Amino acid sequence: MLAVRRSQSEIFLDRSAPEPSPEDGQSIVRPTLVLIGQTDADVCSGRVDHTGILGHQFVGVVEASDQPALIGNRVVGNVNIVDGSSQLARRGLSNHDPDRGILGLRGVDGCLAQRVAIETRNLVRVPDGVEDDRAVFASSLAAAVHASQIVHLEGKAYITVLGESLAGLLCAQVMSKLNTSVRLLGTNKQRLELCEKWGIKHRHLNDVGRRHDQDVVIDTTLNPQSLEIAMKMVRPRGTIVLQANPIPTLCEIEPIDYAPIIENELHVVGSRCGNIAEGLNAMTSGGIDLSGLITKRFKFEDSINALRTAQDDEQIAVIVNMEL
Repeated sequence: MLAVRRSQSEIFLDRSAPEPSPEDGQSIVRPTLVLIGQTDADVCSGRVDHTGILGHQFVGVVEASDQPALIGNRVVGNVNIVDGSSQLARRGLSNHDPDRGILGLRGVDGCLAQRVAIETRNLVRVPDGVEDDRAVFASSLAAAVHASQIVHLEGKAYITVLGESLAGLLCAQVMSKLNTSVRLLGTNKQRLELCEKWGIKHRHLNDVGRRHDQDVVIDTTLNPQSLEIAMKMVRPRGTIVLQANPIPTLCEIEPIDYAPIIENELHVVGSRCGNIAEGLNAMTSGGIDLSGLITKRFKFEDSINALRTAQDDEQIAVIVNMEL
């Protein structure tokens, strides 16, 4: 079996990877598309220390399962692999279990392979009307939906999204569907033009003042300088949401001045993974436009170049077509 593997800091196409052997409660999925995200690029750079097969965002077809009704259906999957009997799982907090594995990122082989074994309970069937090019965004969109749910909005809230990565673009769309006034701030002209197409307010980051007038600031950059900007934009007792990938990695490590958080009594909350079923639901009922987000496509056998390309700041979403 072909698979993209990291071993001893080397990323390579393994042409003799063993076929996955499903354990009790697992299904075998044949990925058809894989979305290369920032965290996958972080594995390549060593900022995320994963050994094994890469890839965590996919759409695929179930080839074998302990639930026969799933066989032959298209699915997406929750990346967090958790013991369902754990204390946090029983409390509905399985995504926060410290002992969890993360598909293709922490202790579990990922989906950049011809077949992958994954817990059946993690799989969600893709509706017939959702094509693969959209379904592959289910995990990223679920995270954006979760960011919108983690804050309490009163009245017509004023919201700023910092960063024009895939996470920022999706957060801006999701928040704009609520009773809110949303703007996205970034520096990439082409990304800002997507906001123009979607009817979302957008400005260059350097053209906007810091007047403590925003109810919510969602920071998708995880850059300390960006957090300082957020603290200058949000109103007293406002909320800053730090929205991240499945494994957050700070762009820089440097001191942060916490005084504004204390002085202005700010709420600072983290937001990571969401419910992947809610991501799919947002595609079918939320009016989310995913066109224009795929900026590069690669064949499976060219996955190493796909991973390199995903590290280019000009790319939004890099897709690997898994069909040989």
